[in-house]
Amino acid sequence: MHRSRRRKTVRSPRLALLSALMVLAAGAGVALASNTRTRTHIYEAFTSSGQPALHITGTVRGSCNGGSAATARADAWRCFAGNFVYDPCFSSSKTKGIVLCPTAAWRSSGVRIRLTARLVDGNHGKPSTRGEPWAVETTSGTKCQLDTGATSVVDHRRANYFCQTGKNVLWGSPSRSSEPWTIYSAPATATKLTRKVKIRVAWF
Repeated sequence: MHRSRRRKTVRSPRLALLSALMVLAAGAGVALASNTRTRTHIYEAFTSSGQPALHITGTVRGSCNGGSAATARADAWRCFAGNFVYDPCFSSSKTKGIVLCPTAAWRSSGVRIRLTARLVDGNHGKPSTRGEPWAVETTSGTKCQLDTGATSVVDHRRANYFCQTGKNVLWGSPSRSSEPWTIYSAPATATKLTRKVKIRVAWF
């Protein structure tokens, strides 16, 4: 009679190490996803010495009729040159007679306005991340900027941010109750707001 012998399964040390690393990597991925936070940036149009921090794409003559409607910063202005409205534009205490108007918060280019009148009746807030951002980027990569004109209101929320791509706009203010921040997203023709998207970056 032949007795059957059980074969012992011997795991390769290399295979065991690989399995352990995969488990650790998966755990790290979950932790990273849960700890994702909205990044905030205070926009700087000038360097500390008063030089433009933007690539100037053009220079025009114009004036500003008061503080920016997009951001409450004391150095932000709503300006006009010809038939164009620029908001926000930024001034520097070290450079008189000009303001710089970025093409968008996420671009390093903009227009320089040579002022035909001095700046008056501005805002009084200091640059801060406490107020309403004037531009945001969602976690899907959609970039949107605060609209300072007349827009729609749905569910007591204004159509605040109009985006570069897609049919949706962002409604109301970002919710900061969790990380990353969230905000309602729906078409401009929406009659009900139900879907939120996450915000990756906010500019102030």
